[in-house]
Amino acid sequence: GADGGGGGGGGGGAVEAAAEEVSPPLDTAHYNVLLSCLSRPRRWKEALELSARMGERGVQRDTSTYNALISVMKAAGKWKLALKLLRRMRSEGVPPDTITFSAAMAACARGGEWRSALLLMGSMRQAGVRPNTVTFSAAISACEKGGEWARALRLLRQMGDEQVPPDLITFNAAIGACAKGGEWERAMSLLTEAMPAEGITPDSVSYNAAITAHANAQPARPDGALSLLRAMEGEGGAPPDNFSYNGVISAFGRAGRWEEAVALLRQLAAGEVAHGGEALSPDLVSYTAAISACAEAGRAAEAAALLEELRSSGLPLSILPFSKAIAAAAKAGEWRVACATLRQVSSLQLRHNALTTNLVLRACDAAGEPAAALSALLPLLRESAAAGVASPADEETLELVPHLLLRAAEAAEVAEAVEGA
Repeated sequence: GADGGGGGGGGGGAVEAAAEEVSPPLDTAHYNVLLSCLSRPRRWKEALELSARMGERGVQRDTSTYNALISVMKAAGKWKLALKLLRRMRSEGVPPDTITFSAAMAACARGGEWRSALLLMGSMRQAGVRPNTVTFSAAISACEKGGEWARALRLLRQMGDEQVPPDLITFNAAIGACAKGGEWERAMSLLTEAMPAEGITPDSVSYNAAITAHANAQPARPDGALSLLRAMEGEGGAPPDNFSYNGVISAFGRAGRWEEAVALLRQLAAGEVAHGGEALSPDLVSYTAAISACAEAGRAAEAAALLEELRSSGLPLSILPFSKAIAAAAKAGEWRVACATLRQVSSLQLRHNALTTNLVLRACDAAGEPAAALSALLPLLRESAAAGVASPADEETLELVPHLLLRAAEAAEVAEAVEGA
């Protein structure tokens, strides 16, 4: 049940015991204070144990108790438990309030469960609880996570109809939803018209979401993204951060303008950009976006150079920039570079994936080098088997292997015939 959850280190019990040593038996109000002390994500099990002990000791759980519990679940990303607690609360006849529903909806938002969040909005109205700014913001955030921009904007209009004032968080979630869908015109309308009309000043999150909307547009709109970045850099603008620059680099890359993407990376690397009085520097996402820009344009040498620069930077690494560099090599027909980059992934003990494997196999196949493709694949299969992890192969890999074996056999026959002649 929702009151289970196993041991959580006994922290809740220790706090409870200490409180009882110096005071009379704990009542509901005392337990509610203790629960609010367990609001850190990792302490959700202790919160459930404390709630269970309330039941065992005959201490009544009230609205504040459940609000604290559901808030802990929200912080821990346990949306299913948040909903289970809400159901239990109602079955016990404890009335939920605006805070209850807002916390449960925020938990659903964190889990990307936009449908559950919207169902809660309906349940809230049925319970006679009026949604407020926090509630609507939670529902819009859930739509943002699910990429449901049309529903997010519908909720925003509904706020106006019901005279519930939006705040900065509301608008940022709505712009973020538009960004996921590449709806740059709607994002810009919110940023430049709706927010000023409500007297709300956009912050870096607002601008970054609008930049992402330009990057995700079909086709990408790098000039629009760059204009927003320059507005942030201007007097009185929201200060740009790595997210801002990375969004513009991505926009240039998706538009096939790799040189401008790399130039912006260079601007970051030169320390020419400040945020909060400190110079910004490229992060893993910056390099990955620039390498991806080179991959889109088939610039294998530039992608390889950026990858080497990233490796020398001391930044934490992931498979993604290597995948992008392999894609650049494959697009340029540089199968040897693709194979060498794949070997780097192994030497750095990064986790391979099927996408990267297939890129290398296809590059070798296109170059008429089936044996090289098979030679690249075999060590990956051995490594994954030795490590006890899933092999970096999928259905496409399984389709490619017989084809490569056949081509390799044919090549061997031709070589034998030539030798015999």
